[in-house]
Amino acid sequence: MVALRNVSKVYVQGVALHPTNLMVQQGSTTVLIGPSGCGKSTLLRLMIGLLKPSTGSIVFDQQNLEDQDIRAVRRRVGYVIQDGGLFPHLTAWENVTLMARHLGFDRAWIEHKAEALRTLTALPEACLTRYPVRLSGGERQRVSLMRALFLDPDLLLFDEPVGALDPMIRFGLQHDLKAIFGELKKTVVLVTHDMAEAAFFGDVIVLMRAGRVVQQGALDDLLGNPAEPFVGEFIRAQRGIVV
Repeated sequence: MVALRNVSKVYVQGVALHPTNLMVQQGSTTVLIGPSGCGKSTLLRLMIGLLKPSTGSIVFDQQNLEDQDIRAVRRRVGYVIQDGGLFPHLTAWENVTLMARHLGFDRAWIEHKAEALRTLTALPEACLTRYPVRLSGGERQRVSLMRALFLDPDLLLFDEPVGALDPMIRFGLQHDLKAIFGELKKTVVLVTHDMAEAAFFGDVIVLMRAGRVVQQGALDDLLGNPAEPFVGEFIRAQRGIVV
């Protein structure tokens, strides 16, 4: 679904991402993990075209991203950030349906789709008429997920979607998200700093440090065959992971 070929991102103040090669397989969940500032969110923004690479190329669905209409590509990608990123002046329903209404979709179809996604994401019906300030953190994330899924995207990108939630809400939303991923069979790239979360979601875990990919594979690969001492140190520093 996505391939990064020698992709880097350099700013005046320094290198955010060194030349990187990464393949995201269709139908899989790839988790980007590492310390703060390691480049994982930069990778995500490059995939959706919010950033342009300094070097290299990004291939989306077998075509270079730079050769495609970026607006059309973004309609094929659902993007969820921490705390939802909802427009505060719109109700939950208006946030969820914004792009479909902008594109002139049929009103009856929009209402049917919104109800189907509300059921899928287990959002209480009363939340749809509320503004984001009147929603809990978990409700905002469910609304954001509905918005990301509304145009039936080929790729879902999540930037620490449950990182700001309290443990009980986070636990419930994690399980709901995994069930949704399995039911819809979407290609997912998820950023987290929590190795237990990475192990829960990830078919492939990509561990990063200082703008470089240190190792990628299943958790057992990272545990059993660490590429360098940092891999074991990072995993041991995570509670809930048995080493």
